[in-house]
Amino acid sequence: MFFVISKVLYFFIQPLNWVVGLSVASLFLRNKKWKRITLLSSISLLIFFTNHFILNQVMNAWEPESIRASDISEPYDIGILLGGYSDFNIQYQEDRYNFSARANRFTQTLELYKQGKINKILLTGGAGNLLEEKVSEAEKIVVFLEKMGVPLEDLIVEGKSRNTRENAEFTGAILKKDHPGARCLLITSAWHMRRSAACFKKENIKFTPYCVDYESERTRMHPESLFTPNNLGFYRWELMIKEWFGILGYWVRGYI
Repeated sequence: MFFVISKVLYFFIQPLNWVVGLSVASLFLRNKKWKRITLLSSISLLIFFTNHFILNQVMNAWEPESIRASDISEPYDIGILLGGYSDFNIQYQEDRYNFSARANRFTQTLELYKQGKINKILLTGGAGNLLEEKVSEAEKIVVFLEKMGVPLEDLIVEGKSRNTRENAEFTGAILKKDHPGARCLLITSAWHMRRSAACFKKENIKFTPYCVDYESERTRMHPESLFTPNNLGFYRWELMIKEWFGILGYWVRGYI
């Protein structure tokens, strides 16, 4: 039930929907005062959420620092890769693997493996869609990894989890049963690490965080950053707001 509710509530925490909702309300309200308030609020939010400078300062504060690959002198037994790096909606699927905007999660994990920084890759992630056909991301990526030269004995697959909490719960069960005491590297997007780390700590899994897929950029004090609207603003704010509400919901439910 929590999974279903979280997917439904996602619609209401998207900043673009706030702007659209206020704009539509301004068209139908008869009271001139409230018509003006909703219209000005819509314009203000539009300016705020598309301002790159403001967004980047918040993103820089939210995304935690991470160890570097060069800091790893002794290989970790297992690199735990959280899902969300695939796009199964792209039409052509038969003879290629299609990645999403989160592809850095996968490519940098594969890089760590090829560099000898992790000995095995634990793939955690099933189907996160509410209504569409259920495709297990972890199980699908195995074939691609084999093509990339990763032997099956170096892959551990958890293909049933639907969200971050289940990633931690189901991964924890595998580790406790088959790999007790393993040194683990937790690999996910920087903006997603705080919630992920809290979930894995709740399951008493010992790990070192390894952030990838950063969205924050170096601060640029020029007109393009300070004043020009950035069309990626809504997308990046959505990532953070989803995490903030996710942490709150997980805390209320006792998942972290």
